[in-house]
Formats: sequence, C-alpha cells, structure tokens
Amino acid sequence: MNSKMTARQVATMAITAALFTVFFYLSGMIAVPKFTFLYLPIILLGFLPIWFGWSGLVGSMIGGVMGGFLVEGLGTFAWIEATTVLVIYSLNWLLLPKKPSQNTLKWLAWLLGGYALTLFLGTLAILWQLFAVVGAFPQEVAIAYILPVFLLNFAIEATICPVIIRTLSPKMESWGFKTGSFKFWGSKQ
Repeated sequence: MNSKMTARQVATMAITAALFTVFFYLSGMIAVPKFTFLYLPIILLGFLPIWFGWSGLVGSMIGGVMGGFLVEGLGTFAWIEATTVLVIYSLNWLLLPKKPSQNTLKWLAWLLGGYALTLFLGTLAILWQLFAVVGAFPQEVAIAYILPVFLLNFAIEATICPVIIRTLSPKMESWGFKTGSFKFWGSKQ
C-alpha cells in the first residue's frame, strides 16, 4: 500500500473533525463549565468506526480537541477530549458488529451491548480526567454525574445509531468506506 495519504483519507479526517466540532457545539446547550452533559458526538462515535477506520479516528480526535477548547473552555486541557474519543472510538471499532445481519435481534443486542460498554468506559474516562487532571469539579460531583450522563447519552446513541448503520452501511460500503475489523485492516496493509 502506498504510504502517502490519499485524498479520501484527508477529506474523511477534515469532514469528521468538522462534524465532530458541530455536534460538540450543539452539545453545549446542556453544559456546565468545562463539561457537557449531552454529548452529541456519541452519535458519530456510534458509526464512524464501522466506516472510516483510522481516518475517522484522527478526525474525531481533532474534533474532540476543538470541542474541548471552543465549547467546554478547557484551554490547554482540551486534549483530554481526544483521549476520551480514542477510548470510545477504538473500542467501538474493535467490538461492534461490522455489518447489519439478517438476525436483527442478535445484531442489535451485540451493538447495544458494545455501545453500553464503550460509552460507560468513555464517561468514566472523561469524568476522571476532569476531576483528577483538570480539577474541574470535586470527586463527589464527578461520581454523581456518571449515571445520568451515561443514561442520557446511551439513550441517544441506542436510538439513532442502529438506524443510521442499517440504512447507510450498504451505500457506504458501495463507496468503499467499509473498514472492517483490525485484522481486516492489517491484512490490507
């Protein structure tokens, strides 16, 4: 494989970063200083790993930093949003089923279970970083936020993402945006 970045990869990174930033901006509707309760980029993290692989990861991390800086006002600590994106995106890429199956209930259960796990771990990661690294709020507040933030964002992700995946995956695959698993990606290298 050619080591140079293709135009498709660059465009994917740019579009993903822009979408992530816009979704982050919309998340600012329900926010406290340095933290958004409503994390709308979770919608993107629910399907981008299935379609875009590394290019989507890089774009999402850039968008996370931009959202942390512009929306949450984290300043130099905006990088913590990129680490949260890395956790959720990577685990989703690894765990989520790559193709909607004919056995819809099994596929949906696997998908929602993956979302629950990755979102919960991502929620823990961001709250721990905001408490321990940034000092944005006390530990008791961080602990109190875990369940409501998780439930709000899981409801959004579980409602919207399966519909997007089932309706758009065939078209994305026909355009060559099917990433598959880590093993599949490695074999293409």
